[in-house]
Amino acid sequence: MAPRTRSLDSYPRPGITVDLAILTVTDADTDPVLRLLVQDRDSPAGRALPGGFVRERATIAETTLDVLSRKVGITLDVSVTPRLLRLFDDPDRDDRSWVMSAAHAVSLPEAALAGAKGDLVPVLPDGSLEGESGLLFDHDEIVSAAVADVRERYEFRGRSEGVAPDPDGFLGAPFTLHQLRKVHEAVVGDEMHKDNFNRRMKDGLRPVMRGGTPVASSGLRGRPATLYRRRQAGRRSATDE
Repeated sequence: MAPRTRSLDSYPRPGITVDLAILTVTDADTDPVLRLLVQDRDSPAGRALPGGFVRERATIAETTLDVLSRKVGITLDVSVTPRLLRLFDDPDRDDRSWVMSAAHAVSLPEAALAGAKGDLVPVLPDGSLEGESGLLFDHDEIVSAAVADVRERYEFRGRSEGVAPDPDGFLGAPFTLHQLRKVHEAVVGDEMHKDNFNRRMKDGLRPVMRGGTPVASSGLRGRPATLYRRRQAGRRSATDE
């Protein structure tokens, strides 16, 4: 007698959500602060990251875009790719039901969040959120994972491989080395040695040139300083007419 096979419908199925840790750096060119988007919820009541359930026959990617559009009120630029942090699957993470979360981090420049629904809350040096007493579900854990993820890309100390200048594009070009360092410090949550930082960044930058002469900043505090752009892959020319 052939062994009986169980129908897939006989297995219990968890609900799947997509929760988004949306990161930005405000005032990136003057007084940068790493912030994360937090929203108010009604049911259950409290503070949480924007998120939504994966609907029938929808993909994770489609749900991510739906959450950004419907819950946050923004459209993601095609150049931005949400980063999957991991699957948060503690069976007790949601008191309402058995729910797993495909948590993502999304890094955006401040301008891309104009009109976004929610509050941009400062991230403290220890990775927690300023003034937040505890987010719903396990969203504090998602925040910690997202902050650790972005900081790993911005911190160069103790690493043998190079770190790209502002890899998530929080700072608009052109910029000075001072502005670039301040953004990295805002993300990492600690000060960096100026000379070491400048030396490590130079290979990934090209000066803005006009008529064969480097262009200096104007209208900024302090002495004029050379303006830079991120070096494009495979491009070695330092000319920007």
